[in-house]
Amino acid sequence: MAYEYIDTQEIGGVLVITMDDARTRNAIGDEMAAEINAEIDRLEASSTLRALVLTGRDPSFCSGANVKRMNEANEERDEASIPDDRTPWQHLDEQWEAAASGESYMDGVRFMPLRLHNMQKPTIAAVNGYAMGLGMGIALSCDIRIASENARFSETFIRRGLIPADGSCWQLPRMIGISNTFILQYTGDIVDADEAYRLGMVSKVTPHDRLMDATLELSQRIADGPTYSMAMIKRLVQKSLHTDLEESLRLAGPAQNIARRTADHKEGVRAFVEKRQPRYIGR
Repeated sequence: MAYEYIDTQEIGGVLVITMDDARTRNAIGDEMAAEINAEIDRLEASSTLRALVLTGRDPSFCSGANVKRMNEANEERDEASIPDDRTPWQHLDEQWEAAASGESYMDGVRFMPLRLHNMQKPTIAAVNGYAMGLGMGIALSCDIRIASENARFSETFIRRGLIPADGSCWQLPRMIGISNTFILQYTGDIVDADEAYRLGMVSKVTPHDRLMDATLELSQRIADGPTYSMAMIKRLVQKSLHTDLEESLRLAGPAQNIARRTADHKEGVRAFVEKRQPRYIGR
C-alpha cells in the first residue's frame, strides 16, 4: 500500500517502517500516526511478520510534533490564560479531577507511544538522527533502541513552554533515574548518542552507515526466535516494574505454564536433543 508520510519494507519476518516527511524532518502528526497505526494493525494480524523496526529518513528520526501546526492552532484558539492566583499543582489537580469525569486527552498522536508500548511483537527503534520531543518519546516506547553516532535526543517540550505528554515521564525515570530525568526535562538539552548510551537510553551506538545493517541483524535474529514467549516476557517485565520479587515470581509461574505448551518450546527442546538449530514459528 502506498503511503504519503511513511515508507515500508518487509525483510524476512521484519516490518521496517520509515517515517518520511522531508518538509518537517519527519515531524509526526495525525496523518503520519494513522499510517503507522495501519501498518502496526497489519503486523499484529500477520503470522509471518514477527518484529518491527521503526526509523526515519535521514537526517532525522522524528523531529517531534509539527510546531507550525501548533502555532496555527494557538492562533485559532481563544482561551484565557492560566489564572495567577493558583499554583501549577492546584490547577493541575483541578484538571485531573475534571478529566476523571470522562474527558479524554489521549489524542491520535499521543496514542502512538502507548501503541508501541503495548505491542505484543518485538519493536526496535533505529535512531538515525534527531529524536526530538515526541520523537524521543516514540523511540523510548520501543523495546530496544539502537542509535547511529548521528543520533541526538531532546525533551524539547520545555523549550515550547510545554510538558512531556508523550509517556517519557513514565519511561525516563525507569531508564535513567529521577535526577537525570529532571535534568533532561527541565532544560531540553540535546543529548548525543554516546551520552544516551552512558545514561542507558540506548542499547548500542553504531557508525551511521552501519545502523540499519546492525538493526536488521538483531531484528532478524529476534524475529526468528520464539516470539510468543517474548510477548509474555514483555508483559512480565512491565508488570514487575510495579511489584516486588515475590509477586514477580508469582506472576511468572502461569506464564511459564503457557510457554511449556507452545510449539516453540517443544521445538527448542527437540532441536537441542537433535543437536541442530531450532526452527521457531512464534506459536
